[in-house]
Amino acid sequence: MENKTPSSILIIGSGVFGLSTAWALTKRRQFSSISITVVDDTSSGQFPPDDCASVDSSRIIRPDYADVDYTTLAAEAQEEWRKQGDDDLGGQGRYTESGFVLTAYHPTELKVGAKSGMYYTKESWKNCVEMAQRDGHSADKIKVLESKEALNSFLGTETYPGDWGYLNTLSGWANAGRGMEWLYERVKATGRVNFVNACVEKLTTGGDRVTGARLADGECLTADVVLVAAGAWTGGLIDLRGRVEATGHVLGYIDISKEELGVLSKQPVVLNLSSGLFIIPPQERILKVARHSFGYLNPVTVHNALPLSPSLGRKPITVSKPSTRRDAGANRLPHEADVDLRKGLAQLSPIKGLENRPWKETRLCWYSDTKDGNWLVDWHPGWKGLFIATGDSGHGYKFLPLLGEKVLDCMLGKGGMYGDKWKWKDVDDDSVGREVDGIFKGLVTMDGSRGGYPGMVLEEELRRGSDGERAKL
Repeated sequence: MENKTPSSILIIGSGVFGLSTAWALTKRRQFSSISITVVDDTSSGQFPPDDCASVDSSRIIRPDYADVDYTTLAAEAQEEWRKQGDDDLGGQGRYTESGFVLTAYHPTELKVGAKSGMYYTKESWKNCVEMAQRDGHSADKIKVLESKEALNSFLGTETYPGDWGYLNTLSGWANAGRGMEWLYERVKATGRVNFVNACVEKLTTGGDRVTGARLADGECLTADVVLVAAGAWTGGLIDLRGRVEATGHVLGYIDISKEELGVLSKQPVVLNLSSGLFIIPPQERILKVARHSFGYLNPVTVHNALPLSPSLGRKPITVSKPSTRRDAGANRLPHEADVDLRKGLAQLSPIKGLENRPWKETRLCWYSDTKDGNWLVDWHPGWKGLFIATGDSGHGYKFLPLLGEKVLDCMLGKGGMYGDKWKWKDVDDDSVGREVDGIFKGLVTMDGSRGGYPGMVLEEELRRGSDGERAKL
């Protein structure tokens, strides 16, 4: 910690960052006598809430990263995912090693400094091949699919799933909702963590120190250390403009038949990084299609965000903030998303006609994005007693088995290369994450992993019909 082991810690948020850190705290002797409180706003009292990014039918579990540090970390996490005992994280269907096809299109145009989906795909392939060799896996565990024809032949499609790609049989997917339930039950069973079902209105301070949180009903929770792990909601509590920003990503679900389940359940996960579209094989008679993209922005005015330092007073600021199923009409898909998700069903599935079915359900999944895709896990430089663990950038869940331990290492100043990668960074463009001349300039994640168009505003897209041009990145 900053100086000494605190007597109490308040964790705001019970998603994968918050809950895994609470679990890690219960397992370390250094923290055996501290008070641990987790607060989150749930409608049912079940932690985490069902509109949390880490709660869903499925999440991809893969070491397939263009950044070798994440490849290494994900491979370490997979050692736990692969344990299949009933009481293990990966047991009872919580993890399935279905294989993973990563593909992309050759870029047609690219701004200076930007990375393409094809770049990311080929770098991921190199890193995974090296990882497989290092870990003693046979060479056939990763297979190159060098053309559209090779991709179609392997996937059983007759479309255009990509120009180049590869199959990694060492990757798969997890039932994210059931995995978080597994984690919550184990944290709860320790008897060490006090769970509070409430909405945090603002962080409270005294001098240059964050002292706790005021809840919507006026009650105040206090602690020596406040860990904010509120995911995409973090920007409403702390001014992180230009560093972290909430972006909404579309998911759709359709009903499938028993026969179709028999086919689709045997497919690998398929992700095209140029379009961002992906399909995860189903366990039940519901198929999910989604898009890992630049996401939608939802700029709103917030009034209680903690400023960068005690010398600055709180004032209204505009930030992108989640709009979820607890908000009226929030699950409606913009027209362009409806069209694009159906394109994913048509291009990435071997079963024809799925794209014509009605949606059983749609949803926006809210990331907390950073510019480089690296998380923000660090002490706030302007306030004592405040630690931040956010910036998932759409790739936090797969690290659930070890994420909390890494967060604690960073809190203790022992984060090593990951502590350096996830540290608080200066903002090189003060206009990012701010409204300029009435136009909100959103943060854009530039690591090559995003498809689609940057800068789309949710409300504008909901009003937009089938017409309208968008500037390409």
